[in-house]
Amino acid sequence: MEKLEVNKHIPFGATLQDVLNHPSLSDTKLKYLLRLRGIYLEDSKNNDTYPILLSTILSPSEFEYIKENIRGKELNQKILSRPLAWHNTDDLIKVVPDKIDLKEIIRTADSRQAVISQTNFAMVEGNPNKVKMQFRCQTNNYNSGWYRTKNEYDGEIVLEKVQENDKVYLRMIYTSPETQTIADLGVKHLVNEFKSKNYTKPNTDVERILYSNFTNEERIKFFLSLTDSSEIFEFQRATDLDIAPDRTMEMPIEIAKLMTGKVNTLKINGETLHEHYLINENENHKYIELASVEALYNFSYHAAEGNCVVQFGFNGYFKKRLSNIEFSIDVSTVNLKDEYKGVNKDKVRLFLLQEFEKFKMEKYNLLKSQPHSVQHTT
Repeated sequence: MEKLEVNKHIPFGATLQDVLNHPSLSDTKLKYLLRLRGIYLEDSKNNDTYPILLSTILSPSEFEYIKENIRGKELNQKILSRPLAWHNTDDLIKVVPDKIDLKEIIRTADSRQAVISQTNFAMVEGNPNKVKMQFRCQTNNYNSGWYRTKNEYDGEIVLEKVQENDKVYLRMIYTSPETQTIADLGVKHLVNEFKSKNYTKPNTDVERILYSNFTNEERIKFFLSLTDSSEIFEFQRATDLDIAPDRTMEMPIEIAKLMTGKVNTLKINGETLHEHYLINENENHKYIELASVEALYNFSYHAAEGNCVVQFGFNGYFKKRLSNIEFSIDVSTVNLKDEYKGVNKDKVRLFLLQEFEKFKMEKYNLLKSQPHSVQHTT
């Protein structure tokens, strides 16, 4: 492809498709772009939105809207957590390798990511059972869109041993798709090493929270449990939901009326989330696919108070309906109270990200312990 200058070129046709395929551009964002043009679709699947967007020319402001959404999502830290059953009594810092060679791991996996620096594993805040390593990667022309230019992104692999349930949590803190891929390869390498040293049983796998882990009813129940209050978070309202009818089901009359035509996704006003009959009435849950939620929470802890927007769920599920999409969390916005304006907002965001991750695992483990719950490991 001819080299293009992102600040001088407005994409169209095939080059625009390259942009629209970026995982950070949700269906909601694409629908909003169409609404700016006065276009409202009965069906918002990619097969309908893409032809319209690809057949037109973006204005400079519309392209800036797209770039800012991609850039903002990629710079924000997100988190994935994978529990692993653990059978070793030593402190984690004693058994974790000093360093793993991410460059060699990537080369062996025949991946095209480019790691430019990494650290050794070290204790977090002096805790011998919580360690992390950090790395930095660079986008390149082989697996990155031309419009992203050359950027550097940071990622982390954090391991924490939880004594009370004999597990080690392998957490990936990532920004761009590249850092997620690199962290994923690093975690898989560590799991294989732990198995070879009998820190975990050879037939044990890490647990991943996938879309396919749940029935429709369980998935909605899980999402609603994350609107409960915790020591840190107080739910205020949902600001956006990716929700759709399950087209494999025969709909009851009252739901079928709502889903007339080719309605694929709905937007529910967050302030009435718990009162909306699709959510409030349990008998409707098996007919509804809920993929992700964006919600506003108040937060309070010793270092800061304020509110934040948390996006959580199976990002991009309705684009391809892949059942192996993994649950992720993104604290997209943090607003501090006036008396905490001097606090480092990035540190607050990272703290909230990790605390919401713990909150999520508590709720997931509670749901999993109930009869007829679905479990999945890989």
